Amino acid sequence: MKGASFVAEDGAEKPYYMGCYGIGIGRTMAAIVEAHHDEKGIVWPVSVAPFAVHLIALPGKDAENIFSVSDKLYSELLDAGVEVLYDDRTGVSAGEKFADSDLIGIPIRLVLSQKTIAEQSAEYKKRTESESRLISLGEVLQVLRESKAR
Repeated sequence: MKGASFVAEDGAEKPYYMGCYGIGIGRTMAAIVEAHHDEKGIVWPVSVAPFAVHLIALPGKDAENIFSVSDKLYSELLDAGVEVLYDDRTGVSAGEKFADSDLIGIPIRLVLSQKTIAEQSAEYKKRTESESRLISLGEVLQVLRESKAR
């Protein structure tokens, strides 16, 4: 694998060598998951998470508006260089989306629903915490920067 690197304990970027020695991407990921999980699923460390944010749209009675705001936030996050997994599935319950989110283990979950949009907010929750909080849509990028989301 060309160009792969990691950040060593001293902060220096060093090349990541791979060969036929029994350690590869699959085993590396398995070791990370073994060390970072709970009863709900994976808890990816920010440094190796496949995405920084899991954006979940919960379409209710006003699905068109919810998707419009969610699509806009998704674009803003991408434009800011934030790696986002966007769950815009319809016909799936909120509970199922939340369970899937916990199972996948992305470090930060943002939820947009009829309730949050009415308050011009998003529900913000770190995968490592049990409680969520509302943050205004205007401060999402700032909060993500402060939480070290890529």
